[in-house]
Amino acid sequence: MSSAPEPSPEDAPAPPRSLLRRIGPKLVLSLALGGLFAWLAERGGVPILPSGEAFDAVAWWTIPAYTGCLLVTHTLRATRWRFLVRPIKEVPLKEVIALNWIGFFAIFALPLRLGEMARPALTKLRHGITVSAGFGTIAVERVVDGLITSLCVAWALFALPRLPSDDRMVQALPFYGYLALAVFGGAFIALGLFLWQRSLAVRLTEWGFGLISKKLGKLVAEKVDGVADGIRSLSSVTLTGGFLIESLLYWGTNALGMWLLAYGCGLPLTFGHAIAVMGVLAIGILLPTGPGLFGNFQLAISVALKMYFAETLIGEAGAVYIFLMYVIQAAVIVLTGVVPLYAMHLKLGDLLGAEAIRQGLRGADGEPA
Repeated sequence: MSSAPEPSPEDAPAPPRSLLRRIGPKLVLSLALGGLFAWLAERGGVPILPSGEAFDAVAWWTIPAYTGCLLVTHTLRATRWRFLVRPIKEVPLKEVIALNWIGFFAIFALPLRLGEMARPALTKLRHGITVSAGFGTIAVERVVDGLITSLCVAWALFALPRLPSDDRMVQALPFYGYLALAVFGGAFIALGLFLWQRSLAVRLTEWGFGLISKKLGKLVAEKVDGVADGIRSLSSVTLTGGFLIESLLYWGTNALGMWLLAYGCGLPLTFGHAIAVMGVLAIGILLPTGPGLFGNFQLAISVALKMYFAETLIGEAGAVYIFLMYVIQAAVIVLTGVVPLYAMHLKLGDLLGAEAIRQGLRGADGEPA
């Protein structure tokens, strides 16, 4: 048996200054975007940090109740991934939850959604699943979640009476809501067509990029073929059904928790309003922004609330609602992500594009995997 190849210099962990140089410009840009979104929310009459008096009316028993709902939501969001990865490899449920919680934490903590790279890289390292296939499973998640939440927004726009508003973002929301539905609906159809005509898609990709370079065409075609591995679950009624059922439970529990917290903050949200707010928030945080999704989180909820409630109410009870939801979600995401991160003897630097991610993008022979 031949010995393992010696690590090359480029596989060595990047020094902290090198990581800072790589992520620094993105961090600055993300902080600027987050600050802009937060300023827009403040300018619209919703303070990021409510006054102390605004918390006096909070029913504090709803805080642990909402936290419990959020933990169930967070777990369902993680466990449903087992249906997507099963055609590639059987991953233990405990590992499924841990890897997904680390991935959610990375997306939350890193700027401009750089954390999307973490889970495919870690599954490559721990289970040998190619990074391309990992991205394929993420594509299915994003498209299905986008379709569900944009349907929620479209339903709310059609079924729930709205207040007139001079806010331009509120006025533009129906257009972007229906646009999101069209985009994610089209993307879902495209996934099905891609899976159906996988070999044709791979050949066309190799031919198209091969016009530039045969080596490039072969490399990109391999990546496209690998991504197709990540969406193979869509060809199974059982796996697709299981994933969709847990996705609906995940989003339904999420809306239930948001409705419960609104009640505790004195906001007269119905469950239908909670579905609308959830849908707008889900679409709003897709925008790349600063660490912690700060800025677009607050702005998305404030815009959604303005469709249904007076601005005076949103500026007080609504501000408390947004603040508490953000703080509780941040605490849950960070705690559930950091604990398995260190239990696996990983470091935050491994999620910033250091050794773990670079190895996750390479095969045993040093070629991209």
